[in-house]
Amino acid sequence: MTVEVHANKDPDTVRIFIIRHGQTDHNVTKVLQGHLDIDLNDHGKNQADTVAKYLSSIPFDFFVSSDLLRCQNTTKPILSYHPDVPLKLTENLRERNMGVVQGMLLKDAIAQYGEDFRNLGEKFPDLIHRVELEWDSLIKSSLHNNYNNVGICTHGGVITGFINYLYGVKRYDLYKYLDPESLKVPFNTSVSVIDVNKHTKQGVIQRFGLTSHLGGQFEVKDQLLR
Repeated sequence: MTVEVHANKDPDTVRIFIIRHGQTDHNVTKVLQGHLDIDLNDHGKNQADTVAKYLSSIPFDFFVSSDLLRCQNTTKPILSYHPDVPLKLTENLRERNMGVVQGMLLKDAIAQYGEDFRNLGEKFPDLIHRVELEWDSLIKSSLHNNYNNVGICTHGGVITGFINYLYGVKRYDLYKYLDPESLKVPFNTSVSVIDVNKHTKQGVIQRFGLTSHLGGQFEVKDQLLR
């Protein structure tokens, strides 16, 4: 059964729908992508079409996406149902730069550098800083422009790292069906939903990693893969 997502109608709240991009060949072969500009494969394109239909009833006011192709080409089918919605593309929502291991097979990166290989590239606080700049700007714009429902398309590492930051540091609440262990790297074209009060900036993580539109609840097995 498909879990329904609903539009927000509370003028004091902005509902943020966060979508991970569709599958790429590097996802399949377990190559670390980082900032590499890899496009969707055919399965990823089908996933993008599926999540677009799933979100077709949401009256988006604004959409922001990583500027990398895998996110742009996940966003395009979504916005085909919402042709008048403004779109912003930004480097701030790119995946974490993986440094010297970018383009390596996950198993080779672990063998050569150990499981801490991610810290050879962009530092985690730097990732959080640039994503938070975009997040804060989006909430500010939502207040000034009366946005009620906005969309974000970004990457698995960004979603995991930033939502855990919102929960652990910014003290966003978790909806009753979620727990901290739920907040791990989500599946391709999964949907997460966060409500933020435009005035207090406090938020509630309502949904995380929904994939029912793909025919079931799917999870990423290799949590170190980005």
